[in-house]
Amino acid sequence: MAGTEAIPSNSSEGEGKRRCACIIAHPQDDDERAQVRVALDNALATNDAHAVFVICMQLLPPCPTRYEVVAR
Repeated sequence: MAGTEAIPSNSSEGEGKRRCACIIAHPQDDDERAQVRVALDNALATNDAHAVFVICMQLLPPCPTRYEVVAR
Protein backbone atom coordinates (compact mmCIF):
# COMPACT_ATOMS: atom_id res chain seq x y z
CA MET A 1 0.00 0.00 0.00
CA ALA A 2 1.42 3.36 -0.96
CA GLY A 3 2.54 5.53 1.92
CA THR A 4 2.97 2.77 4.47
CA GLU A 5 6.25 1.24 3.34
CA ALA A 6 9.47 1.97 5.20
CA ILE A 7 11.31 5.02 3.97
CA PRO A 8 14.94 4.22 3.07
CA SER A 9 17.69 6.04 4.88
CA ASN A 10 19.15 8.96 2.97
CA SER A 11 22.92 9.19 3.34
CA SER A 12 22.82 12.95 2.64
CA GLU A 13 20.90 13.47 5.88
CA GLY A 14 22.72 13.73 9.17
CA GLU A 15 25.03 10.77 9.66
CA GLY A 16 24.17 10.52 13.38
CA LYS A 17 20.44 10.12 12.73
CA ARG A 18 19.19 6.65 13.66
CA ARG A 19 16.49 5.02 11.56
CA CYS A 20 13.65 2.99 13.02
CA ALA A 21 14.41 -0.73 12.94
CA CYS A 22 10.95 -1.83 14.13
CA ILE A 23 8.92 -4.30 12.04
CA ILE A 24 6.34 -1.57 11.49
CA ALA A 25 8.53 1.49 10.87
CA HIS A 26 7.73 4.60 12.89
CA PRO A 27 8.04 8.03 11.27
CA GLN A 28 11.20 9.78 12.45
CA ASP A 29 10.58 13.37 11.34
CA ASP A 30 7.77 15.73 10.42
CA ASP A 31 7.86 14.89 6.69
CA GLU A 32 7.51 11.16 7.36
CA ARG A 33 4.76 11.81 9.90
CA ALA A 34 2.87 13.89 7.29
CA GLN A 35 3.15 11.04 4.76
CA VAL A 36 1.74 8.59 7.29
CA ARG A 37 -1.15 10.94 8.09
CA VAL A 38 -1.98 11.24 4.39
CA ALA A 39 -1.97 7.43 4.14
CA LEU A 40 -4.27 7.27 7.19
CA ASP A 41 -6.69 9.75 5.61
CA ASN A 42 -6.70 7.64 2.43
CA ALA A 43 -7.27 4.41 4.37
CA LEU A 44 -10.17 5.97 6.27
CA ALA A 45 -11.69 7.34 3.06
CA THR A 46 -11.53 3.92 1.37
CA ASN A 47 -12.66 1.95 4.47
CA ASP A 48 -9.46 -0.11 4.49
CA ALA A 49 -9.50 -1.49 8.05
CA HIS A 50 -6.20 -3.35 7.70
CA ALA A 51 -4.37 -0.23 6.54
CA VAL A 52 -5.89 1.81 9.37
CA PHE A 53 -4.62 -0.77 11.86
CA VAL A 54 -1.08 -0.79 10.44
CA ILE A 55 -0.90 3.00 10.21
CA CYS A 56 -2.12 3.36 13.80
CA MET A 57 0.64 0.96 14.83
CA GLN A 58 3.11 3.29 13.13
CA LEU A 59 1.81 6.37 14.92
CA LEU A 60 0.88 5.19 18.42
CA PRO A 61 3.63 3.15 20.09
CA PRO A 62 6.85 4.87 21.07
CA CYS A 63 9.83 4.02 18.90
CA PRO A 64 12.89 2.73 20.77
CA THR A 65 15.26 4.73 18.51
CA ARG A 66 13.95 7.93 20.07
CA TYR A 67 15.01 6.83 23.54
CA GLU A 68 18.30 5.00 22.86
CA VAL A 69 21.45 6.77 23.90
CA VAL A 70 23.90 6.87 21.03
CA ALA A 71 27.54 6.49 22.08
CA ARG A 72 29.77 9.17 20.60
